[in-house]
Amino acid sequence: MSYGGTSTHFLTSTAAPAIIDPEAGSTYSEEILGGVEFEVARNVSLGLRYVHRNLPQILEDIGQLPAVGYFEDACGDATVDYFITNVNASTATVNCGLSSLNSAFEDPAHKYDAFEVTLNKNFSDNWSMIASYRYAKLKGNFEGFFRSDNGQSDPSISSLFDFPTNDPSYTAIGTPQFDFPGDIRYQGTTLGQGVLPNDRPHQVKLYGSYSWGALNLGAGFNWGSGRSLTLLDANPVYANAGEIPDTLRGEGMQTVDGFLERTKSETQVDMHVDYTMKINDKQRVVLMADAFNLFNRQEATNYDNFRDRGFEVANPNVGLPLNGGATVNPGFQDPRQIRLGARFEW
Repeated sequence: MSYGGTSTHFLTSTAAPAIIDPEAGSTYSEEILGGVEFEVARNVSLGLRYVHRNLPQILEDIGQLPAVGYFEDACGDATVDYFITNVNASTATVNCGLSSLNSAFEDPAHKYDAFEVTLNKNFSDNWSMIASYRYAKLKGNFEGFFRSDNGQSDPSISSLFDFPTNDPSYTAIGTPQFDFPGDIRYQGTTLGQGVLPNDRPHQVKLYGSYSWGALNLGAGFNWGSGRSLTLLDANPVYANAGEIPDTLRGEGMQTVDGFLERTKSETQVDMHVDYTMKINDKQRVVLMADAFNLFNRQEATNYDNFRDRGFEVANPNVGLPLNGGATVNPGFQDPRQIRLGARFEW
C-alpha cells in the first residue's frame, strides 16, 4: 500500500488477545438528580427537574504508540497490540525515543446536563394529559458502550482510545508524509470535545386521552432536535472506515440536502382509538386501531458520514440518507403504520 508516495507494509491489529490491566475497574456512571413537583390546580401538577450524568471512569483498550509510530522505522512495530485499562491523562504512552512523537492520552469525557419541565393532568372529567419539555446538552469524547456515529458495538474495546489522542504528530508528520486524513485530536478533548452524536438539545412530548362513553381516543406528539453530524475518515493504521473526525464533533458535513450540522428536527404524531362492546357483566370485546406517524413524515434521520470506505478508498455514498456509515440501510423515519386489533376480555 502506498502512503503519500512512500511504499510501506500493510498494518493490522494483532490477532492476539488484549492484555488486561489487573488493577483496572469497570466503567461506571454518576448521576445527580433534583427537582420539585407541586399541584397548580385540581388534578394538575407542575414539575421542574435537573439531571446531570457523567462517566468518571471507563474501561477501554488502548495502543500506547502514536499512529505515526507504526510508520517509523525507529519504532519497529508492524501490528497494533492492545492493553485494556482505565485510560486517562496519566496513562503512559510510547515515543520510541523520538521527541516528535511525544503524545498523551486524555481524560474520557461524557457530560450530560438537562433541565426539564413537566405538566401532568390525572384522568378526570373524561380526559388526561402528560406533557414535558427538556433542554439538554451532551458533550465529550466518549459515547459509551455503543458508538452511534459509526455503528460500532464493542463494549470496552471500541476504537476511541486505540491511539493517543493528544497527538500533534498525527497532522505534523502523518499528514504531509503519509497522507493521514482528519485529525486524531478531534477524537479527544484537546480539540475535539464537541457535542456527541446523541446530543438532542430540545425534546417536546405531549400525550393525551379522552373518553366518551365506550369510546376512548388518544394521541401522542413528539418533537425533537435531530442528531449532530461529524464527517469521519478512515484510520490510516488499520484502514477501518469511520474512525477519525474530520472536524470538531458536531461541526457538520455536506449532504445531499446541503451542508448540515445536524439532521432536521424529528416530528411524529401517533393516534389511538378503541371502542368497548359489552356482552354481559363479565365479558366484553374491545375493538382498537393505532396509527403511528399519522402524517407519514419521512425526513432523513441520519446521513452516511464516512468520507471513505478504507484508507484512500472513496465512499460514493457519503452524504446520502443512510444509517450506520457506508451501509445501505435507509436513514429515514419509519413510514406511516396502521395497526388494527380486537381483544376479548372476561
